[in-house]
Amino acid sequence: MNTLIISIGTREDVNARVKAAAQGMPQGSRLTFPDLRLLHKTLTPNRWTIIEHLQRQGAMGLRALARELGVDSGNLARDIRQLKDLGLVEDSADGLVVPYDAIRLEVVLSRAA
Repeated sequence: MNTLIISIGTREDVNARVKAAAQGMPQGSRLTFPDLRLLHKTLTPNRWTIIEHLQRQGAMGLRALARELGVDSGNLARDIRQLKDLGLVEDSADGLVVPYDAIRLEVVLSRAA
């Protein structure tokens, strides 16, 4: 299963994963944000709705997606551009797709030492 893990982590966390990957340890597909605020600002409720709809319905064109979601195609195009930049949506021969079988969101809150 091709799963994307979206998480919050420090630069040190990301560097540790890069180092582990360089040593041949599989890391899987990851998208890491530096804090919860930026994650929420980037992955808005509307963008999650787009991802969920494409996951359920499969590939579709921008106009069809706008019609099914009941949103303006101009605003949708801006959201799609952002999701493409993040690698969460791609173009295929059949239309827009989410290139992952599953997306997992990891948010870990730890007690201070």
